[in-house]
Amino acid sequence: MRRSRTSGARTTWTFVLLNTLFMVAGAAVAALALAPVFESSRYVIVVAVAAAAGACVTILADRLGRGPGFATLLIVIAYVAGGLGLAIPGALSDLDSVAASLLELVRGPVLGWKDIVTLPLPLGAYRGTLVPVYALFLVGTLLATWAAVRARRWWPLGAVVVGVMVVLAIALGPATRAPTPPWAPAGLYVTREFAIGLAAFLLMLGWFGWRSAYQRRRAISRAHGADRARLTRAPHLRNLAGAAAVAVMVMLGTVTAVLVAGPIAADTPREVARTVVDPRLTLDSAVTPLATYRSWFTDDAYDAVLFSVTVTEGAPQRVRVAALPSFDGESFSASAREGEAPVRFQRVPSTIPAGEDTVPAGVDIAIGAGGGIWVPLVGELGSISFQGARRSQLVDGFFYLPEEATGITAVEGGVVSGDAYRVRGNVPQEPLTLADLGPSPGSATIEASLIPPALSDWVARQEVSRDGEGLQELITRLRERGYLSHALEQPVDGDLPRWQEDLGEYAFASSAAGHSYDRIERLFTQLLEREDSAGDAGSASLVAAVGDDEQFAAAAALMAAELGFPSRVVLGARLADTDPAGYATAVCEAGECRGSNMTAWVEVQGADGAWAAADVTPQHESPLAPDTTALQDPEFASALDPERAEAIVPPSTQRGTTTEDEAADEEEPGGLTWLGPALRIGGISLLALLVIVGPFLAILAWKAARRRRRRRGEPASAIHSGWEEYLDTAVESGLDPLPLATRSETAAAYATANGAALATMSDRATFSGAAARDADAQEFWELVEADRAAWLAQRGWWARLRMRTSLRSVWHSVATPTAPPQAKQSRPGAHWRSEHTSGTGSRRSRRGTRGRRGRTKGGRS
Repeated sequence: MRRSRTSGARTTWTFVLLNTLFMVAGAAVAALALAPVFESSRYVIVVAVAAAAGACVTILADRLGRGPGFATLLIVIAYVAGGLGLAIPGALSDLDSVAASLLELVRGPVLGWKDIVTLPLPLGAYRGTLVPVYALFLVGTLLATWAAVRARRWWPLGAVVVGVMVVLAIALGPATRAPTPPWAPAGLYVTREFAIGLAAFLLMLGWFGWRSAYQRRRAISRAHGADRARLTRAPHLRNLAGAAAVAVMVMLGTVTAVLVAGPIAADTPREVARTVVDPRLTLDSAVTPLATYRSWFTDDAYDAVLFSVTVTEGAPQRVRVAALPSFDGESFSASAREGEAPVRFQRVPSTIPAGEDTVPAGVDIAIGAGGGIWVPLVGELGSISFQGARRSQLVDGFFYLPEEATGITAVEGGVVSGDAYRVRGNVPQEPLTLADLGPSPGSATIEASLIPPALSDWVARQEVSRDGEGLQELITRLRERGYLSHALEQPVDGDLPRWQEDLGEYAFASSAAGHSYDRIERLFTQLLEREDSAGDAGSASLVAAVGDDEQFAAAAALMAAELGFPSRVVLGARLADTDPAGYATAVCEAGECRGSNMTAWVEVQGADGAWAAADVTPQHESPLAPDTTALQDPEFASALDPERAEAIVPPSTQRGTTTEDEAADEEEPGGLTWLGPALRIGGISLLALLVIVGPFLAILAWKAARRRRRRRGEPASAIHSGWEEYLDTAVESGLDPLPLATRSETAAAYATANGAALATMSDRATFSGAAARDADAQEFWELVEADRAAWLAQRGWWARLRMRTSLRSVWHSVATPTAPPQAKQSRPGAHWRSEHTSGTGSRRSRRGTRGRRGRTKGGRS
């Protein structure tokens, strides 16, 4: 295979090593962007090994003169060896682990990124999450160094590969920006991400500068031979001026980004892969399970085994299916209300640390007739291990919300019959009761506007304390004055529903489903009306509220919010008897949880952050009083949202007036409310304009300043600088530089209208010894501007713009051939006369000028 090299000759070790160091440094910058995701020493080792292996493969292939096939073989060996030895912990522990790890090495580069962006941070060395990182830096460093060392024309692709690595590292990084470091000036928004981007830019800028200079030296060496090629250094002042110009441009860009982009970035949400990849769409489209609570009490589901639980460790009391903390006036759900930050379930690592005052509890759960997106769990999740034919799908699709101890699956169809898994959870060492919570923290999670007024009035009538004991008393009275019913209608003919048969001597009462604001309002209205009519006749005579766990769990959560407690509704089943009153549904017999065992309870949080659970099922032994049994809920209950309800104004005849009161006009928001958005839009537009147009304007300004500087000074110096301007303009117009040609030869090659006159005037000012006049310098610069105008006139609009903003003259002026030492002229004007007094010039005079740089006293030919 033909080798692609920077030159036809063999590259030197210096060239190879310097290019490799630049690319490895770029990989290190990308690694810094991804470091907060893992925060482990293994990550550092994996990245270092990957970058070193990629660079070594390139160097070995270059030194041996081998092609891409050889490099591919070596990189595959390095990937497998490093992946098994470093990227996957415990991969070599046994044969089964080796086989699973080999499969992970195949899967990781394609699908492993999903594990990185969905698991909670930091990842450490969890499972195979380091596999895609190892592949990225191994292959990325190989491609970058290969392009830098081996590519002839496409060597800039090395910078492109480094840029892609940095972008991918940022995209896979954390969703929150790093805080401004303490060393940053006050008021400036400077973060780690900004420093990483600036470091990558400066690194690649330095590499391009060094590589361009190396390319020029190699080109001259090939054209003229190593012995004849001699490069001169530009004057120190000129080097300093160029470096200062670059430094000023970089500094201006950095300051602009900090001052303009910083505040905009600080107020803009950070969007990376982690903020996009989550099961939020699954939750948004799912109906709250509390709304379908009564479906478990149909005859088909009542006796069906939804899931079975086998306790393997500890003594868990409840199986949690879903925790629902959010209430929007219509239903309790696990998703956030409109306008609030979305609830983000997340992937879980192999284990989650246990909280304080908890004990482990282990169970094996097998899904039966139940299913859906909700995954039954026990306590706070410690670890979960799926089994069965769909194991890999369930592992990839499981997500967990630690704040609510709720799990869901994003697998299509959810968990289905035949799925099984082992759960290791953490349950409270001593389960709390509501009375243990103490005083109310005053931080309810449900808005006061969503609490029905009838509920507030009923709570006020009970005259209980605003603490855990008071809440416990409220729930006890609510359960005693409620009446259990799972249906709106009772069958006229035929057998009784299974749930009604199990209740024994039971008097049916109609109850509408739902737990909206209006449904809870009517439930407490019934209680208030019954209290008004019954007085102090006793607890049995106060039974008025009809419903089941759906309404009473929602009511209990709203009562807790009325007292200032954070609360949530939890749906699940009981493994042990937790209800001293004996109202709750039966526990799962022999671990088989059927529809008849499903229940809902309320969990309330105290000031210390601990949660206490309480059963809320109403009693079913004391029936409704005769005067209330006839009052049935409407068949189609209308949901009422207080935030969207509008008052209906009665006619004027009913208000005792003859004219309608004009509605007060809504006041337009005053103040400069438009100023903030306008400034933000203007800042973003200005930043975009500076980013796009700024570099071109800077180049035009720098060139204009260079021309003014060259025209100043003594006439002879102005003429010499004018010749430099002529050469720079020619190179920028697309002509090749002629570093070894005399001025006359250069003018003939460029073939401009005034080239020959410019060469003659420049030689006269250089070699004649006669003092140049101001008029000569003025004439010289007029001729230079005329040729420049002619070059521009020959081009279209786009070509003229490229010529005006070209920097070819800067790159080509760094290295020009050095003239060998010349014999001292006996007379100042001898050399000039010898060339211009003969028709073609003698061989001797041409030898004297051929090797001369033509840049005597700062000039250039």
